[in-house]
Amino acid sequence: MLLHFIICVIICITISQQQQKQQRRSIVAIVLFIDYNDPLLNYHIQSLIHQYEEEWEISSIYLQTNTKLQIETIMYQSRNQLKLFEKLCQFLNTTSYLFAITHFRYQTPIFIHTILSQMHIPHIAISMIANNTINSYTLQMQTSSEHFSMAIRDIIDHFDWGYNQNELVFIYEKQSSLDLLSDVLRVKNNRQPTIILKALAIDTKESLKSRSILKELRNKADPTKKIIVAITQKSLDQFLIDAQKLGIVSTYYHLLIVGVDATQLNWTNLYESGVQLTSLQLMSNKPIQNYRIELALIKDAFDTVKYILRKLLFEDDFPKELIIQQQECSWNKMITSNSYASLKQFVGERLLNISRTIKFLGSSGIVDFDQGGLRRSLQLKILDLSEQGMVEIGTWTNANRLTITPLGVQQMTQIRKHLLVVTREEKPYVVRKLDSNGSISFEGYCIDMLDEIARRLNFNYSIRIAADAAYGKEDENGQWSGIIGELTRRSADLGIGALTITYPREQVIDFTKPFMTFGITILFRKPLRTRPKLFAFLEPLTVEVWLFMAIAYIGVSLFLFSMARFSPYEWQSPYSCKRNSEYLINRFTIVNCFWFTIGSLMKQTIDYGPRSLSTRVLIGSWWFFSLIMIASYTANLAAFLTTKRLKSPIDDIEALAKQTDIKYGALKGGSTEQFFRSSKIPIYERMWYYMSSRPEVFPETTEEGIEWVKNRNYAFLLESATNEYNVQRHCELMQVGGLIESKSYGIGTTHGSPYRDRISNEILQLQENGFLNNLYIKWWKERNIPEQCDDSDIDQRKKSFTNELDLKNIGGIFVMLLIGLSFSFIVTSLEFYFKAKRRRLLDGKSTTITERIKHDLHFALCTNCTSSRPTYMQDKEKEEITEKLCENIHHSKPNSIQNLPRETISSIDHDQLTLVPINHLPRHRVS
Repeated sequence: MLLHFIICVIICITISQQQQKQQRRSIVAIVLFIDYNDPLLNYHIQSLIHQYEEEWEISSIYLQTNTKLQIETIMYQSRNQLKLFEKLCQFLNTTSYLFAITHFRYQTPIFIHTILSQMHIPHIAISMIANNTINSYTLQMQTSSEHFSMAIRDIIDHFDWGYNQNELVFIYEKQSSLDLLSDVLRVKNNRQPTIILKALAIDTKESLKSRSILKELRNKADPTKKIIVAITQKSLDQFLIDAQKLGIVSTYYHLLIVGVDATQLNWTNLYESGVQLTSLQLMSNKPIQNYRIELALIKDAFDTVKYILRKLLFEDDFPKELIIQQQECSWNKMITSNSYASLKQFVGERLLNISRTIKFLGSSGIVDFDQGGLRRSLQLKILDLSEQGMVEIGTWTNANRLTITPLGVQQMTQIRKHLLVVTREEKPYVVRKLDSNGSISFEGYCIDMLDEIARRLNFNYSIRIAADAAYGKEDENGQWSGIIGELTRRSADLGIGALTITYPREQVIDFTKPFMTFGITILFRKPLRTRPKLFAFLEPLTVEVWLFMAIAYIGVSLFLFSMARFSPYEWQSPYSCKRNSEYLINRFTIVNCFWFTIGSLMKQTIDYGPRSLSTRVLIGSWWFFSLIMIASYTANLAAFLTTKRLKSPIDDIEALAKQTDIKYGALKGGSTEQFFRSSKIPIYERMWYYMSSRPEVFPETTEEGIEWVKNRNYAFLLESATNEYNVQRHCELMQVGGLIESKSYGIGTTHGSPYRDRISNEILQLQENGFLNNLYIKWWKERNIPEQCDDSDIDQRKKSFTNELDLKNIGGIFVMLLIGLSFSFIVTSLEFYFKAKRRRLLDGKSTTITERIKHDLHFALCTNCTSSRPTYMQDKEKEEITEKLCENIHHSKPNSIQNLPRETISSIDHDQLTLVPINHLPRHRVS
């Protein structure tokens, strides 16, 4: 019995010693409050807690701290606040040191932070909280919303977002995220960005609302392409998926993601989409698996508790014993009591004081706290999307503010994707060719320029023809076709070719700096050389002039005949050697008058002239008239026959607009058509009315319009550069008139494209170093020219072409000569016939008319006959009278005939010296 009693006493003493030892052992409790149910994250947290407990146990045994760690995770629900009070009281009654860690994703931990502060329980906040909700017992592992807002504002100023009439979109999910705009909305340096708020729905039932927001952001006319996304990690994944389906996650948008770990995104798909993605966040220094930032902050929170207790338990600066004995806590006392200071007096304050002295390198960076519970050395990372993922390009600290590295600047300004280029085939800008391997490629002026720009900016591209092979025009519904339509729909990155910069196009897309300047001109067929006319020598004068000249010739001849018969001075003796005669004659007979006027007109010498003053005045006037007419005809005939003027039926745009015989039009869907459609100038409005009423005058392609010009009576309105190219390759075409207006070609980009400014800078450099000028010479002057046009005119103005005179030009003169010879032969034949008939009468009836003609023909055609012929009776009588008259004159004035020149005597008309028969009395006798 005694033995049994001794054993019982020993057991009781041992048990009591163990109980006393356990009572002397301190209990450290850490309560983790969460408001989400994420199995994967919970698994990682539990693994972290288990690992932390093992390390704590090992360090407690090694350091002989006689402390026990108790960690519990509580799912916070606002409807179970009484249970929360009861749980907290239980921890206060059973533990020596109590810490709380809050990690809220969806709810605001204001209420629980308030309760913990009133109960003097130090708590560490993993999530970002607003500055106005910070309590004295709160330690923030994240940066404050105020500092985060300052960082966002610095980034906005760096990218120059929201200024100069540009708007910045802020997409948020929780109401607390609006605290991030506290510093953004402040006026700094007289600048304040313009921000549009968009609340994103969390509930899947309201997914249509979120899609409507994304569709609104996709609006082509909306210049807003800079977006700040402040949503949770889970919502961010779905947001990017929906945005990518709607085309928002593309190269034309710049997204700034704040508050979440952007490294967890599927950056491969994002990079292929070309979106510019920047992130402002904390970065873990140590490699942790998924949820790096959240796990790193939770781990640092546990390490913070460990470092606080180490200072409290192992450093002499802090007393080890409790100042006031622990008091009992119950939820009814917590409700009825106005203050919870009596529940745990001075322990929380001591722990807070120790927390401000710790400093260690944690997973999220250097962990140290200031008097307000904020981390002093916290550093935010600026990440940007690259081919290797999210890479660091800069940092932000409260002391040094924003710092972007040179590599970061280069990373954000470089073109980082494969560009899709849409074009329209048109020589010489873009020409399709077939390679030796059977593949189709492109060449041309714009292709060479784009190759050089791609080489300079270090990007590659693929090119294709637009769906409807047009440059683009706007329909009645406001939709664009062709290249412009694809750029507005963002199905392409660049649009190249002969793409004209116009105001309507500039409203829906962006253009680079122009690489070529031009104007609208008229392409028309050169006038065909008319076949030479047989009577071309008559063309220098019009039919009316020739008719009036004939009337003048007849009228002057008749008037001269009348004037000469009325004037007494025109009547004279028929014998120049006999002054007094029984009758007088007038040389200006009707026949002589016609011969005199025609001789004067032809500038020939006439044996006789006018004697009276009246006829001389008349003849002088006719001579002056003949001088002017012959001189004018001769000068015009020389220019007309030796120079062939190619005169176009249209000289300029006004001449084209006034006529209706020649049809004219422009390229369908081109800028020239748009110019005439929107012009308010009366002449252009009239031309557009003509063209719009005839849809058949709009060719589908430039080549089709050129064929119309060649084969039809058609004038093609197109750009001067394209006009010049085709004129040099088609000798039958020419440019008519000057430039109608001045326009430019540019490379089209989507609205808000990040490539526009970079490509514009390269275009300016290519212009300055002469690269574009060399391209122009290559494709306009050297390439694809089949043959040089002999009579091409560079300025395409009217030009003369001089030819040698041939039989086709002056053959009509020989025809007129033949007609004259024929008429002369007919008159001679008639004279010969009538003279032979008269001689037959003198011969008597013994000779027939046929015999007489044969005898005269034999005499006229026989070369062996002498030049004299027999004299008939009438001729003998005339010769005797003439000899007697000359003898009388010789006796009276022996020197009068001799003094006359031989030419004058020999030129006396035989008809004037022939005396009339005796039975024919003179009309006028000399008094």
